[in-house]
Amino acid sequence: MEIIESVNNKIKLNLGCGAVRPKGWINTDSSLNSLIQNIPLLGKSLASAFSDTVYVGKSQYMNLNKRWNFKNDSIDIIYASHLFEHLSPLNATLFLFESYRTLKKNGIIRLVVPDLYQHTKHYIELFDVEKEKGSHHLLSMLNLHREGQYNSTTHNLVGWLQDFPHQHKYMYDKHSLTNILSASGFSKILESSYGISKYIKEISEVENIKYSGYEKSLYIEAVKG
Repeated sequence: MEIIESVNNKIKLNLGCGAVRPKGWINTDSSLNSLIQNIPLLGKSLASAFSDTVYVGKSQYMNLNKRWNFKNDSIDIIYASHLFEHLSPLNATLFLFESYRTLKKNGIIRLVVPDLYQHTKHYIELFDVEKEKGSHHLLSMLNLHREGQYNSTTHNLVGWLQDFPHQHKYMYDKHSLTNILSASGFSKILESSYGISKYIKEISEVENIKYSGYEKSLYIEAVKG
């Protein structure tokens, strides 16, 4: 069932919310941990069996690999921070199709992803100076293979069931992300920075200005024409 939380008649969708769950937004998350913690009374105790992360605030479970349970032209703002790179290229295409379908005319999408250009530039800068440290940093940031990262059988089983959601499936720079947004029908595509938005006056609700944000991230927002 679709859950709508509206402030001033504006519908704001915060996808892959994690621990960032501001009031006035529809906060969604696809992690099994988040889903289990939503179970009344026993949820947090059950989730503690495989994760130490405790979420505060409401969210609803949403599988972004499927059609979204929102009507056409029903959303004002779609926000996703460090989520898009966790989707395969095929599912990223579905994500943008559903974003365009569900946004109202002149609705806004804002995507925050690790900036491939900034990270690879940093690697090149470290190559002759720090040597192995540079490659370790880059490979850690790319985060493409985490299937066997856990010692716990439970952790590995959960990861397999969820298609290892914490690993990256693709990486973007400003050109590739701009191109895929444009190809999906979006216009007025702008590069921005943490806590600053030309289109979203409520940006501080999901990007707290007191927090420095993710290091070397790319902030792109666009408009549905």
